[in-house]
Amino acid sequence: MPYKNNEFSLITTKSQPLIPPYSLVLFLLSIAGGVFIWYSGLNKEVFLLINHQHGILPDDVWLAFNMLSYSKYFILPTLLILATILLRRDKLLNVILLIGAYFVLFAALKHLIGEARPYIVLPQDSFFWLNQYENAVKSAHLSFPSGHTGNVAVFAFGLNYLLFANKKWLQFLMLMLVIMVALARICTGWHWPLDVLASSLIGYVLVKIILAPDLRNLLRKKEHVRY
Repeated sequence: MPYKNNEFSLITTKSQPLIPPYSLVLFLLSIAGGVFIWYSGLNKEVFLLINHQHGILPDDVWLAFNMLSYSKYFILPTLLILATILLRRDKLLNVILLIGAYFVLFAALKHLIGEARPYIVLPQDSFFWLNQYENAVKSAHLSFPSGHTGNVAVFAFGLNYLLFANKKWLQFLMLMLVIMVALARICTGWHWPLDVLASSLIGYVLVKIILAPDLRNLLRKKEHVRY
């Protein structure tokens, strides 16, 4: 079934550059911010500055962002797969590979790096910590990278790449979703700023690399060569 712009107004079949100019600017700014925080040793200070602003939104709102992006609930990967099946079936293999790569890479990095979470490092009365459904003991040293932020980054940037290439306002909404989840992870005391910055960048790079190839046609060509 062809995917035409006059059938689905949100969909584009135009080829996209690996990193469009406006995305490249945000990408480089995020890297620069992460390098500055790391080099200056201000990770804790920036964490406390953001965390102390948790009262801007009700606790239930922060918890809702956390729950939505919790990879164990598989909410966002399921939505991404369903959207791909309904609107961009030609990229289904890419999306499945993308989700698999996210889970494997983030799990590997968490266990290899073993970074302690804020509630392990900082005094309990120095910051706000909110937990209702996550295992604080089991994940005490699995802070980097942020699985929640990476999960929403793969979802949001994946939709932007597949469906919203010509819809800047929807791209902006997806970017805001990533930012809100990243802030939720800091405001509820689960992650350092570097955790969420790195995770959003990793998710972005995974999307750009894995969704770009035409895997379906590549597999068809291999099958044709066999016969």
